[in-house]
Amino acid sequence: MLSEDLVIRFSQAIAKAEGFYVAGSVPQRANNPGDTTDAGDVGNGVIQTGGPNGAKITIFSNLTDGWNELYRKVRRMLSGASEVYLLSMTIEEVGMKYSGDPNWGINVAESLGVQPTTTLAEIAQADLQAQGQETAT
Repeated sequence: MLSEDLVIRFSQAIAKAEGFYVAGSVPQRANNPGDTTDAGDVGNGVIQTGGPNGAKITIFSNLTDGWNELYRKVRRMLSGASEVYLLSMTIEEVGMKYSGDPNWGINVAESLGVQPTTTLAEIAQADLQAQGQETAT
């Protein structure tokens, strides 16, 4: 099982890449550190972002709900349960799909201390090995 530490570190790296730690940013205003859109309107509306990769960012009632949504998304990514983000994808590829910005993957990889060409499977395997667990083949 993936460690909670990895899920948190990966989520924090995404939050940083999405600009959550910048005062007044969309992710801060939406209580949505990952700028996620998966939940849609949960009763608080959405924030429509502009540009070629504009999206309807979910507004969460509180920051805890926003972090929990991001943790859920990251767990799915790293466990192979996501239909969008495959374990064979590199962080670069995840970044292009997640945000459309080539810098996203570079920034997330840097925050995690890995190369942008590292796959989600490699990150998950390293975590399992660090815990002394066997990896699935």
